[in-house]
Amino acid sequence: MTKRGSNDRKAKARRIAKERDIHVTEAHGLLLQAKNRNNPPLSDAPVGESGAVGEAHELRIHRTAADGTEEVLDGDAAAHAVWWDSSGTLTAGCRCGWVNPHTGPRFPDLPAPYGTEPNEQKHWRWYQLVAWAQHASDAEGEPSSAEFIQDPSVSVNDVTIQVIFDLRLLLHHAQDDREAVTGTYEAVETLLRTARIRAAHERAQGHGEQQSDAGQLDQDESPMSGEIPASLDVLLRRTDSGRSGGYWELLAVEFAAAELRRLVLHERQ
Repeated sequence: MTKRGSNDRKAKARRIAKERDIHVTEAHGLLLQAKNRNNPPLSDAPVGESGAVGEAHELRIHRTAADGTEEVLDGDAAAHAVWWDSSGTLTAGCRCGWVNPHTGPRFPDLPAPYGTEPNEQKHWRWYQLVAWAQHASDAEGEPSSAEFIQDPSVSVNDVTIQVIFDLRLLLHHAQDDREAVTGTYEAVETLLRTARIRAAHERAQGHGEQQSDAGQLDQDESPMSGEIPASLDVLLRRTDSGRSGGYWELLAVEFAAAELRRLVLHERQ
């Protein structure tokens, strides 16, 4: 796919997301479903082998059946598995043969209260989709998330979504270094909570102009600061730590970090 085509797809996905009030990545998934319904599979290449030259990067899901055999799902079957499969054995892949090399977190076997899926489990499903999306973006030469969020035309809402995507990608290392990943999520929670409380005090005291750098991350606030996504710094600057709006966006990221921390620790809220 050309850079022009990739940008057109992103614009269409953002429009669908706004019209339906859904996440941009979910809108991408809907576009992929429609494309896969209207086109035959691009390749019958065996698992792990690359397809034809120029093959588009489309979502593929690897699932281990009850008898231990591996199933490869494409098109609607892959999209359905991402959102509805409860086996806990899903791994994100791509039509080109790429398979997510990271083990990631164990599937959250948390009970669903009142039939509602826990948010921690939803984050796990999104992780699989975001892991593939990151691969596809890199393979197609799309701008990195760091470049994307620097564009002033990108809304604060889209920056917020990107921060949560970046936090989900930390789940790559959830089994390799659970303590470090958990510490990063705790640091994000602390940073955002501190920023919101600081902003509230400044508004109450009428000193909102005295700390113009309140939206900047304090690199000494957390020993895990090196792992905190750069997109979080952009969000804090764009929202000015909540003083000029963006309170709910900051709160959404704080809650997401807490849910991801519980996912790594396999804890219920």
